[in-house]
Amino acid sequence: MAEFYESNRLLDDPPGLRKRLRDDGYLFLRDMLPAQDVLGLRRQILEICRDAGWLRSDSAVLDGVTDHAPILEGEDAYNEVYAKVQALESFHRLKFDVAVMNVMEDLFQEPVVSLPQSIARIAFPNDNARGTQPHQDWIFVGGSTETISCWVPLGDISLEVGGLKVLAGSHKAGFLEPRPAPGPGNRIVDVDPTLEWHQSAYRTGDILLFKSLTVHAAATNLTSDKLRLSADFRYTGTSHVITDEWLLPHGNIGGERLAWDTLEKGWEESPVSHYWSRWPSMKVKPHAWFWEKADSTS
Repeated sequence: MAEFYESNRLLDDPPGLRKRLRDDGYLFLRDMLPAQDVLGLRRQILEICRDAGWLRSDSAVLDGVTDHAPILEGEDAYNEVYAKVQALESFHRLKFDVAVMNVMEDLFQEPVVSLPQSIARIAFPNDNARGTQPHQDWIFVGGSTETISCWVPLGDISLEVGGLKVLAGSHKAGFLEPRPAPGPGNRIVDVDPTLEWHQSAYRTGDILLFKSLTVHAAATNLTSDKLRLSADFRYTGTSHVITDEWLLPHGNIGGERLAWDTLEKGWEESPVSHYWSRWPSMKVKPHAWFWEKADSTS
């Protein structure tokens, strides 16, 4: 396992930044987001977790220490907490940080939009058998294969806690056919054994950007008592295609899809409320799930 190549020195060299992304399939940037904003969001999420009984009562909220049995994404108990996280205005605002948007515009060389659907992750320890398997984002995001994913650690994440890892150069193989697998996303792709996984410890404020065809996975959480919190944001240029699925909120509760009108109550005056309705124009197409297409033709 190699450490990430840090690309901060290329922030003043957009052509060099674009070349690094083309060559490696990812960019790792230190200290891009204001630490106080990230930690403020972390506290809000962990307070929701505390109120649900997920945190150890004798620990500081920001430490995210748990003695609760693992709860899997998609389970009823997870969904109830997740709906409250999705209703945090601060969660949806974080992706509009000026420094991040400037990097995206340098990469796309045109105005950029952040896709409305954003994903929060709350990963329990002692649940390694159900972690996020190696996969590409494109089958989930659809639209342009140039769409960029941005993974944000919500707090420091040591190598022991894990975090996201990427298979450097894997995007050059193009689309890889996924197979069913346990864990978030329920899909896995075969990994090229000649390529090298890259991973580093994360600090609050770091971001990891990668292409939609770059293979990535969640590293194993080797701790016994710490929740791992992170966020997934997606960006694309205004000339690129997006899918209608990514105009919707992420997640559901009680079998019902979350709705923006419900989530946005209390922050309707925020500039991030229904911001996509103010886009001058975007190329939007229906989302076609790969496995549904495969099933229909088998």
